[in-house]
Amino acid sequence: MKSPAHRTRDIERQAGYLKPEHCAPPPPRGNSSTMWFIRDSCGIVCGVITWLLVFYAEFVVVFVLLLPAKNVAYSLFNGVLFNGLAFLALASHARAMCTDP
Repeated sequence: MKSPAHRTRDIERQAGYLKPEHCAPPPPRGNSSTMWFIRDSCGIVCGVITWLLVFYAEFVVVFVLLLPAKNVAYSLFNGVLFNGLAFLALASHARAMCTDP
């Protein structure tokens, strides 16, 4: 009896299924100013939850941890660092949501 790995190697050697006529054509491109993604409700809800969680973390770090701290240098350094990383996270998430893969 041959192993599944042997079967996979045979399929890779016979790559007739990879011919262009067997592939689906890409969807037609419309106006470049329109958004490319499908506005599905699950994706929108997940995106909103992600942004709300980042903004809640921003609130907690600034108003609960940094403002009550007595050391100004500690608060300033960590505030700048956290705000910079939060901005980069939100910018990356927005870019991932709105960019054609």
